[in-house]
Amino acid sequence: MIQDSLFIPRSTIAAFAKSEGVYEVLKALKSHPLLTRAQYEAYHGGIDDLVNHYPTGGTPQLLLLEHDGPIPDLDRVAEISAPHTQLIVLSGNNDIGRYRQLLDRGGSDYLFTPVSPELLVASISRSFARAENRKTASMFAFFGCGGGTGASTVAQNAAVLLSQVPDKKVMLMDFDLHTGSVAMTFGITPVRGVHDLLRDPKSISAQEIARIAHERNAGLQVLCSVPSLEPGFALKVDHFVDILDQARMLVDYVVIDLPGGWSTLHSRLLAMTEHVGLVGLPDLRSFHLLHRIQQLSAKLREGMPPVDLVLNRWTPASEGVISSSLYTDLLRGGRMVQVGEFGPLAIESDAAARTLAETAPTASALQDFTRYLESKTGTPIVPRTRQTKPLLSRLFGKKAS
Repeated sequence: MIQDSLFIPRSTIAAFAKSEGVYEVLKALKSHPLLTRAQYEAYHGGIDDLVNHYPTGGTPQLLLLEHDGPIPDLDRVAEISAPHTQLIVLSGNNDIGRYRQLLDRGGSDYLFTPVSPELLVASISRSFARAENRKTASMFAFFGCGGGTGASTVAQNAAVLLSQVPDKKVMLMDFDLHTGSVAMTFGITPVRGVHDLLRDPKSISAQEIARIAHERNAGLQVLCSVPSLEPGFALKVDHFVDILDQARMLVDYVVIDLPGGWSTLHSRLLAMTEHVGLVGLPDLRSFHLLHRIQQLSAKLREGMPPVDLVLNRWTPASEGVISSSLYTDLLRGGRMVQVGEFGPLAIESDAAARTLAETAPTASALQDFTRYLESKTGTPIVPRTRQTKPLLSRLFGKKAS
């Protein structure tokens, strides 16, 4: 199933509902992980209450209003609304004519009740994207269920494969600040990267990110981390999120390569990322960690798409160790994807400063993973080739083109 890009910026939102059922849904929306940066409030009431709440204007950037009466009555809301205010109407009246009347009056969206948190969040996200006339990239994040699961390798191959979607652009974000594994994989010697943005948060902007990102191919940009074992400053999760917010305006897909272990950053990204892949090995250790992360996910991702499992280094013999059906039972609606052993192709790819998706994009090890990404984008992935410099070039600090 194709998921809309879900992004709600720092903003002000107010919701008004007359019926108890709709009010309870709107009230619960305040705790949704994608509204953590919005100033959001839900109120009992209809048009009269909304107008009385803002007697001198000063309306928020977005209003949600339950309204079953005539659409022309909404002109009263327009009279007191600030120029930047948008309106989403919720109604039990399933009439396309009302929807068209609302759009003719400048309304943003018309939703039929009962409404779900998922539907509301998608509508809010679309409203802000249209109002700001910007693209908003879908985010993919891959979390390792234990050390050595190959989550970075999976993320890097995902970025390459997504860059092969026709007419789409991808940015791979290396949030593994200490190892700089992305730079090593792609043979890049970065001068500036994520560290510099975090060190000077005022510099975080779409323009600065575009300036320091490396172009891997026509569809893929890479924002590296310069390897460092000494942060030298306090890292704030909000600044990582700010980087993602700005990057999402530049491309169609953002792929996040996360460090190993678990931190507040992992929890935050688990809560807010549309497409989450938990990367595990077919062994009991990964199975137990997957179970724990899935339990956390159920708490943090209420109203978000289910997480998926990328079962890495899977072979038919793996079924004798632990049945893949046991993993499926844990996923609660998510999908299990199998990535096979890379074998000798891994050595060939590493020596050429490539991912397997560049060396052999149709390799059998990646076939199920490719179909998985195609299901997320709704578009076939068309392999492209690229010449890169060999391993010795990058070891001696020669920057790859």
